[in-house]
Amino acid sequence: MTAAPTAPTPAKRAGKSAGVIAVQGLNSINTVIQMALFALTLPRTDFDDYAVWVTSGMFMIGLGQAIGTERVVIGRRSFDDGTSTSGVIALAVCAVQVGVSLALGSPALVIASLAFAPYAAYDFQRFTRCYDEAKRFLRVDLSVLVVECVAVLALWATLGRHAWLAVVWWVLGVLPWSRLAGREVLRLRRGVRVLRDDLHQCLPLLMDAALAGVPLVVALALARAQGDVGDASAARMAFTILGPVTVLGLSARRLVYAEVAKGPLSARFTAVWGGICVATLVACALLLSLTRTPLYPWAFPGFVGLSWVAILGFAVNHAAMFSTLLPAASLRAEQRAREVGISRVIATGSAVVVGVLVLPFDSPADVAWCVAAGSIGYTVSLFAARLLTRSSIVPVPEAQPEASA
Repeated sequence: MTAAPTAPTPAKRAGKSAGVIAVQGLNSINTVIQMALFALTLPRTDFDDYAVWVTSGMFMIGLGQAIGTERVVIGRRSFDDGTSTSGVIALAVCAVQVGVSLALGSPALVIASLAFAPYAAYDFQRFTRCYDEAKRFLRVDLSVLVVECVAVLALWATLGRHAWLAVVWWVLGVLPWSRLAGREVLRLRRGVRVLRDDLHQCLPLLMDAALAGVPLVVALALARAQGDVGDASAARMAFTILGPVTVLGLSARRLVYAEVAKGPLSARFTAVWGGICVATLVACALLLSLTRTPLYPWAFPGFVGLSWVAILGFAVNHAAMFSTLLPAASLRAEQRAREVGISRVIATGSAVVVGVLVLPFDSPADVAWCVAAGSIGYTVSLFAARLLTRSSIVPVPEAQPEASA
């Protein structure tokens, strides 16, 4: 008789959780290095364009995670089906980025956008498999980061500031990303079929993810159009500085979703998470306060420190985003996509109202409070939806996602 598999020990679970945080932490460091490097090596107007473009790309990746990756992690779709859908999502991400590049009038970013397809497919593999294969993805991400930095710095030293350095950065990762994306990613017809069959849940989640990035992308675009040169990139740099905190949130989301898939969260877990949200607010304010020291303009010539109003707005935004993870995860696990979608509509409406009040967008503080209003609206509406549906929870038992090869 075959012995029943034993449950993972606390030490093993802690090790896997640390691996998830390490993978997401390196991803955050990648973003920080990338933005810092291009702040130095790209002409300022090109960096403004890049700030809008890369924000749009990360927003699209988040959209793909909402209807693809998270459905696998939370136990509502098999890993193989998720890989197939990631191919469809990757092509959609690439198409949107090409459109954004054309709107910005940047041929270099049009070429760089083509690399978003393999990157989006790779992101699915990294997010779903990093819990068990953290070392593998750490090696790939670290090696790609080193090659990218060396290549960009060498060309910068040779050619000087140039918009095409962004192309070099993104193209160098295409081969390793494609190798780990998996052959199943090319099963586009199967991916379309899976998304179509899951349409009832995917549409509200798609709307939720799409509207999630609208306030930030629109606010940055308005800052680029209505503000002075550098306003858009200064606001984007604030998000880069908060990159380590953001990636901890992504890691926590991966862990929270996996925990919710096992059953309702305990009161202790909820209380601890409340403390984490408060700590996030303080940590973000402290990090952004560094921009008001001589260190900031020394490290990034041409950049000026953020106002205290902007610092508070960005900090509140991140704390609010952290607070949404628990109700969002539990609602998604119960197939309550409609409630999630309605909450996002309310959040977007909040951002629009504040955005109209602060027009024109001529400072990073305007961007900060526009996105913060959306996050606050999302937090309030999600918790309201959680309270209103608590007495009618109907769990939907379903198999956990298949292990990857």
